[in-house]
Amino acid sequence: MSAAIRFQFVTSLGCVAAGAACTATAVMGAGPASATAEASIAPETNRLCVIFSLSLLSPRAGPVVRSQVGSPASGNGVHSTFVVSFRGLSFVVMARVLFVATAGAGGDLQPLMAVALALGDRGHELNVLGDRSVERSLAGLKLNTEVFPPELDLGPVLGGAIRDAMAATDGDLGAAGPIVRERMKAWAIDIAVPIVHAVVTQRPDALVTSLFGVEAVYDADPACPWVVVNSTFYVGPDPPRPLEADFGPRALPLIRGYASLLGSPDLVLHATDPIFDLSFDKLPEKHHYVGPLGIWEPPSERPSYLDEPGDPWVLVSISSQMQDDVPIAEAALNALGDRPARVLLTLGPDHTSAELAVVPQNTRVEQLISHSAFLEQATLLVSHAGHGSVMKALWYGCPMVLVPWGRDQPGVAARAAALGVAEVVPRDEASPAAIGEAVTRVLDDGGMREKAEHHAARLQLTDPPDVAAGLIEGLL
Repeated sequence: MSAAIRFQFVTSLGCVAAGAACTATAVMGAGPASATAEASIAPETNRLCVIFSLSLLSPRAGPVVRSQVGSPASGNGVHSTFVVSFRGLSFVVMARVLFVATAGAGGDLQPLMAVALALGDRGHELNVLGDRSVERSLAGLKLNTEVFPPELDLGPVLGGAIRDAMAATDGDLGAAGPIVRERMKAWAIDIAVPIVHAVVTQRPDALVTSLFGVEAVYDADPACPWVVVNSTFYVGPDPPRPLEADFGPRALPLIRGYASLLGSPDLVLHATDPIFDLSFDKLPEKHHYVGPLGIWEPPSERPSYLDEPGDPWVLVSISSQMQDDVPIAEAALNALGDRPARVLLTLGPDHTSAELAVVPQNTRVEQLISHSAFLEQATLLVSHAGHGSVMKALWYGCPMVLVPWGRDQPGVAARAAALGVAEVVPRDEASPAAIGEAVTRVLDDGGMREKAEHHAARLQLTDPPDVAAGLIEGLL
C-alpha cells in the first residue's frame, strides 16, 4: 500500500538556512517511507518550520491513525494539534482551514483574522475567500487569499440595498428592513457559488465564516464542519434581551434571518465578553463565548504624534462600514473643540474630512488608524457604539460616551451602560450640548474609569484567539 501524508514540524533551529530543502528515508514498523521537506525560518520567532510530504511504501507499515491531542507545546518542539501514528511513531499533521470573510470594513473581519492567525500559529494551513476589501485589508499578512467576483463585494451590495430600500419607503427604517433582507438573501445565493467552488477545489478540513456569511455558507452546504464567528453579543435563539431592543429597525429582519440559521453550523463562537453580555448563561449546545476577538488589528506603525507632549487624548470614532453617522462626529467635535484635549477623529474608508463643516484646532482627522494605540492612553472614547470599538475601549480600560446609530449599536450601548463604563446619548438627542454634558459626566466620574480599568485587568488575563482556535480544533 502507499499513502501520502502532509505534516508540519516546528522547532527552534536557527542554524538551518531559510528556504532549505531536503529528502529523507525513515523506517516505520517493518517498512521504509520516503519523505521530502521544505524548511523555512520565521524571522519574528527564529523558529524552523518544516512541511513534509510523506509516502508510505511498505504494506507492512501499518494503518494510519489520526488522533487529537491537547494544546500545542510551548517553546521548542511540536507546535500543532494532530498526530499521525505508524506503529507507535507519531507525526504532527496540519489541517486546512478555509475562512470565508465577506467584507473588510465593519467589525466582522477582525474576529475572523484573530482566529485565523491563532490557527496558523498552531501549524494549520489557512486560505481566505473574500471580496476586494478583504484582500486590501489583509495585504500585509501574506495569507493565501482568493477574491470573489467584484459584483459580489458586500459593501456596494449592502449600500445599494439600503439606498434603494430607503428610497422605496420614503425613509421609513422599519419598512426598509424587509427590502434589505430580501436583497441580502439574493446576495447570499449568489456568493454561495464561489464558496462551493472553493470547498470543492481546496477540500478544507473546516470552514469558518462570520455572521454575515452564515446564510451564504448555509446555502453552499459544505461537506466539512463549519463554524460561525459572531462578532457581537449573543443574538439567539432566546437572547437575554429582545432583538427589537438591541437592533435598529432597518437591521432587524436581517439579524432575525441570520439568527434563525445558527442551529446549522457545527460550532458558533461569540466574540464578546460573557460578563459584558449581561452575564448570560443559557447558550445553546455548540455555542461558546470566547471573549473579545475584535481587538485584533492589521499591523501598522504607531503614529509618532501620539507620543508628543500635550493635553490628554480623546478618540472620536464612527463606523468603518458605510453608515450615515457623520452627525455623531460633527456634534462630538463641536462639544470637544474648546476643551483641554487633543481629539482624534476616525471617519472610516467611506468618508473624508471634506464632509465636516468645521474641524477644530485641537482635532486631527484620519480615515483609518490603529484604535488600540490611542485607547491605551486615551481618557475617553466617543463612538457610535460599534461592538469592536467598545470591546477595544473595555480591553484598555477607557470609559465611553456612546451614541448608538443603528445595527447592533443599541444593544452594545445598553450593555456598556449596564456595566457602568459608558454614558449613552440617544441618537435623536445627540446635539453638541447633550454630548458635551455626557463627556463632562464621564470625565468627572472617577468611579467609571475604575470600573473600566477593573474589566480591562480581567480581560487582559484571557486569550480569546487561543480559546477559539482550541474549540475549532475540536472539530478537525
